[in-house]
Parts: sequence; C-alpha cells; structure tokens
Amino acid sequence: MSANRSVVSSAKLIAVCTLVSRITGLARDILLAQAFGIGWVQDAFSYAFQVPNLFRRLFGEGAMAPVFVPTFTKTLENEGRAAAWRLLARTLALMTLALAGMIVVIWVVIAGVWWLAPADPEKAAPRALLLSLTAVMLPFMLTICLLALLSAILNCVGSFVPAALTPVLLNLLMIGSIAWLAPRLYPGQPRAQVYVVAWSVLAAGVLQLVVIVPALRANGVTLGFRFDLADPTVRHMLRLLVPVALGQGVLAFGVFLDAQVCTMLSHVHDTAGSFTLFGWSVRYPLQEGALSAITYAQRLYQFPLGVLVISLATAALPAFVRHATRKDWPAWSAEVRQSLRLAVFEGLLAGVMMIMLPQAITRLLFERGHFTAADTIRVSFVVACYGFGLWAFCAQHIVLRAFYSVADVRTPLMISAGLLPLNVVLNVVLVWFEGVREAAFAISSCVTATLSVVLGLIILRRRSGTSLMDRDTWLGLGKMVAAAAITVLVLAAIQPWVAPWLSRIPGKLLSRAIETLGLLGLGTGAFLAAAWLLRLHEVRLLLARRKR
Repeated sequence: MSANRSVVSSAKLIAVCTLVSRITGLARDILLAQAFGIGWVQDAFSYAFQVPNLFRRLFGEGAMAPVFVPTFTKTLENEGRAAAWRLLARTLALMTLALAGMIVVIWVVIAGVWWLAPADPEKAAPRALLLSLTAVMLPFMLTICLLALLSAILNCVGSFVPAALTPVLLNLLMIGSIAWLAPRLYPGQPRAQVYVVAWSVLAAGVLQLVVIVPALRANGVTLGFRFDLADPTVRHMLRLLVPVALGQGVLAFGVFLDAQVCTMLSHVHDTAGSFTLFGWSVRYPLQEGALSAITYAQRLYQFPLGVLVISLATAALPAFVRHATRKDWPAWSAEVRQSLRLAVFEGLLAGVMMIMLPQAITRLLFERGHFTAADTIRVSFVVACYGFGLWAFCAQHIVLRAFYSVADVRTPLMISAGLLPLNVVLNVVLVWFEGVREAAFAISSCVTATLSVVLGLIILRRRSGTSLMDRDTWLGLGKMVAAAAITVLVLAAIQPWVAPWLSRIPGKLLSRAIETLGLLGLGTGAFLAAAWLLRLHEVRLLLARRKR
C-alpha cells in the first residue's frame, strides 16, 4: 500500500502540472475554433499537426521512452550515474541523427507529391494548403521527440514537474499567435493566419528544449552527444526498439490513417461533390470539417485522459520496472492491479460526463466566432461516442506499461497489428451511414481499444504467471459500473429541470457556464458519493492527503 500511495502521490503531482498544461491547451483549442471554425483551413492544420505527433508517438513517448526508461533505470541502479549519462549521450545522438534523416526524406516526398500531382484547378488550392502546412511543421517532430526522451530522464531521477509543464510553453506561444500575432499580420485572412500558427509551433519546440536543459542539470544529469553503435547496452536497446517502434507504429499509424481516410473522403467546398472509383461516380460521404470535428472531440476526451490517467501511468512505469527488475512479482501484480483500477475508475467518471453532457460541454467551450450552433451538434455527437470507450483508453495506458516493464515488447505489436485491419474496416464501412458519418472514427477507436485491453490482460496473465483480475478487482469494477449507472440516472433526472431555469439568467456565456459546470459538479458528486457508499477504496486513495 505504501508503494501504491507513492505512485499515486507522484501521479497527483504530475496531474496538477498536467492540468495547467491541459487548461492552456484547451484555451488554445477554443481560440482555434473561434478563428477557423470547422472547415478546410482547420482540417489542413489538424492534419499537418498530426504528422510530427505521429513520430512523437512512434519514437518519443511511444517507442524510445518505453525502451529507454527500463534500460536507463537498470543502468542507473546497477552501474551508477556515469554509465547512465554515457547511455543518455549515445541515445541522444542516435535519435537526433535518425529523426533528421526522416525529416529530409519526408520533405522530398512532399516535394514529389506537390510537383507530380495532377493539375486539377479545383483541388490545387486545398492540396497546396495541406502539403505546405505539413512541410512547415515537420521539424517539430525532432524537438518534440527529444523533449519526450529528456522528460523521461527527469521522471527516472524523480523530477516530474518540469517535464509536465513544458507543454504549457507550446500552448502559450500558439495562443499568442492565434489571438494577437496572426490577426495583426493578416487581418481577415484565415488562410494566411494559419501559417503564423504553424511557425509558432516550431518556435515553441525549440523553446521547450531550451527550458528543460537547466532542469536536467539541476538534477545532476550530465548531457552529451556521442554516436556509438558498438556499446552493448545501445545495441540491446536497438534490438528492443524495432518491435516496440513497429508496435507503436501500428497504433500511431492507425491514428494517422484515420486522418488520411477522413481527409480523402471529405468534400471540400467549391469542389466536385463526387469522385470516381473503378469507373463509378461516388459522392463523398463526409463534408469538410469532418477531421476538425474529430480533432475537437479528441481534445475533449484527451483532457481527462491526460490530466488523470497519463499522469498515473507516467508515475507508475518506474515502479513497475523496479518490481520487475527485482522479480518481486506479487508487488508488481499489486501495483499494476491498483493502477488499472484507478485508471478505469477515472475513465468511467469522465466517460459518463461526455455521454450525458456533450452538447453543454461543446457549446460552452467552442461555440463562438466561426464555430456555429450546427458545429456544436456535429462535434458533440462524436464526443458522446468517444465517451463510451474512455475507460478503455485509460486502461490501455496501464496495460501497455505493464508489458514494457517486463521487457515484453512484441505482444503489444501483435495486438496492435491484429486490430488495425478491424479499425480500418469499421471506419470505411460506418462513414457511409447517415446517422454515423465522422463518428465512425470514434466508434472504431472504442471497439479496438476495448479489445486491446481485454487481449492484453489475458496475455499478461499467461506471460507473468500472476492474475491481474482477481475476485476483488472484478467486484470493484462491478461497483464502478454501478456508480456510473447511478450517475446517469441522476443527470437524466436533473437535466429537464435545468433549461427553464437557465432561461432566466442574463448573459449567454454565464448561463452556459452555470449549466455545464453545475451539471458536471452534480454528476461528479453523484459518482463519488455512489463510489463511497459502495466502499470503493479508489475514492479514499485519490482524495487522501499527501503525507509530508
């Protein structure tokens, strides 16, 4: 229990810092919605921003950090700090050179697509905006991947705050560019303003690295840059890196493939409403803004996911690794089980809010400027669909780190590769249904995340020889579902009485804030009260005061 509380205490600290980051990120997204609304400009920016984030998931948080953290932790414990700093210098050199080469290759591909694409006047402008924004923001993948690696180092030496706060810099620079610099340079020209926002992303990436270096030195970390493939530890990491990168590549590429399919099947305003497929004329199933609607909905479910569960998983991974290194499997099993229960608890709470209050949340945050009431309805439906799978998204982070802590990197690859075709099929089929459209991408993500968690837990039990789903865990999960059901009933009973009362409140923003925050507070209170009455110890664990 003391180890559990240590992880939870670290997770709370990270969560506070991440909350600041997510709040500024939410402010950034609110301004983006106000400036660009739901349309092709925002679609193109969302697509271009996903390219560097694809590599962040692949080589930063996704592959290099899970491979490097266990190796670095073992080196630090068994060989001392000098050996650990040498390993860091060689890893930094390897990552920098590899990513720089990839940037050059992708720039060449973009140039080839630009010049070799058919000269279709209708599609030239949309294609040019998409490709040029992607080219501008591509170097951000180098800085963001290096930042992920250096943040992992800080976590390993017990410093969580600086790494958790660096995203605030990105958000603040983007906020400044959206709200002040872009309108000042190009008033009334959204297609020109979006390039200013893109350049601010690059500037923020450099600033993040500049800021985190003093934090590393303050914690005794010695930085260096040395390319050496002969080092046996580096060679061991490379052997692990390939399957992990492939596994995360499947996950990350799945997200990017969703954006690719969505963009290809979206009709852009002032262009032909159909495309030719095997000689048949087929109408586009999606309208421009589909990728924007999905992106805004993802931001809303990623807010609680980042604040609560990723903070928990970040704090839990070093603890998982320590128990696995010492082969203390009862302690490892208890640590993973507790983290999994906390993740599901938090995911169910946030998921119920998204299912029951999607329009109220979307309307309060985004409906202003170029973001209309019709856009609110469009985005809120996708938000509600994501809410059904939020518990699985949360649990997935814990299951993945459980695999990485026991140096099993191939199993997540197999699970991801096996589920990717199902995800693509669901997307391609469901987008054609009138009542689904862009929500297809949310539904498919929920289905595949659920299957990934179930399969991962089954395989973990067989591989580790320990049961992560014992009787108490099943009973606890049942109580969590009961608490969620009670919360649904409470919100369903209260909502009809809210609208008439809100009509008496002057001011649109004030009435929306009271509606959304009031219902969120009542729903959260109902969930926590039900969990307390059902004797779920997650409530006491999360609300317990941190002992000094």
